[in-house]
Amino acid sequence: MQEEKRIPVIDLSAWTQRTPSAGGTTSSDDERRGVVELVGKACTSVGFFAITNHGVNSTRLESLWQSARDFFDLPAPVKLQSKTNNETEYPYGYEQSETLVVGKQLDQGVKSDSLLPPPDQKETFSLGPNNPLAGMPPRRFPSQPPELQEALEEYFQEMEHLATTLLEIFALALDLPQDWFQNKMTRHMSALRLLNYFATDKNASADDKTEIVRAGAHSDYGALTILKAGGPGLQVKWKDGEWVHVPFMEDSFVVNLGDLMQRWTNDKWVSTLHRVVVVPTSGADGGAQRRQSIAYFCNVNGDTPVETLPTCIDEDHPLKYPKVLAKDHLMAKHLASMRHGEPSEKADGHDEL
Repeated sequence: MQEEKRIPVIDLSAWTQRTPSAGGTTSSDDERRGVVELVGKACTSVGFFAITNHGVNSTRLESLWQSARDFFDLPAPVKLQSKTNNETEYPYGYEQSETLVVGKQLDQGVKSDSLLPPPDQKETFSLGPNNPLAGMPPRRFPSQPPELQEALEEYFQEMEHLATTLLEIFALALDLPQDWFQNKMTRHMSALRLLNYFATDKNASADDKTEIVRAGAHSDYGALTILKAGGPGLQVKWKDGEWVHVPFMEDSFVVNLGDLMQRWTNDKWVSTLHRVVVVPTSGADGGAQRRQSIAYFCNVNGDTPVETLPTCIDEDHPLKYPKVLAKDHLMAKHLASMRHGEPSEKADGHDEL
């Protein structure tokens, strides 16, 4: 029987609605174990899943959504006042354009006007953790719009809480104690990124199988990513090489594993290539509207020794990776992604922050 190419949708209410309400009850252990099983299967098969009933405050989400839109609508000189300082450091701040692909920018069957690596069709603003012990550059906020700083800070806290819940589920799915990741997140290096994909004036034609890429194929670097998308366009590369659309659902988040988690699990769990494409529209101009998204990249403490989990090694699955510090893994990936012009055996690049 042919494998169904579908991104799982998982209801997290058994983990996010733990306190009794009027006429309600707490979730049963069986319901919570059911979520753990579904998450474990998703992480093993495709490394992507969507979550509903996630517990994220909708008011805080909407506040950041609107503030981010207002920021990206500012004149370029104003946004550039918040530009990141140095490409050798983590790119916190505003980025006018970004290229995710190391070497050439061409996926097979993707339109491009040049073999040179063009920037992806987006602008970003990135923010790191509010903890000097994390060893990351201090936070810098744009002066406009005035609501953006509070919106970023509150949403960052929402993501920290959701990531903690997901890591508890991950631990149980990996046959570890539920709090196994807890002491690895006390000085975490996580980052929040606002993305604004520009409107386009063209689509792939109906009789053309090529697609226009808004963000090149890449995998993420860290433990996991929590994405809030403002529209369709995200695709995941299946094991057979086919690009599969991730269904867009208004009140949901998309979770995917990063390279660090794949390494930690001895490749038992997978960090999957993904990209963003222009979704065809029926408008007369054949173009596509702007697309916003918010990504939270969950990274553990920088001094965490990432050593293959004992539950992921057996006679049939021998050790594949040596121990590495999390910060060394992340920095090596980041610096490699900055070398846009160098050739690479793998045309697909990596994205982080």
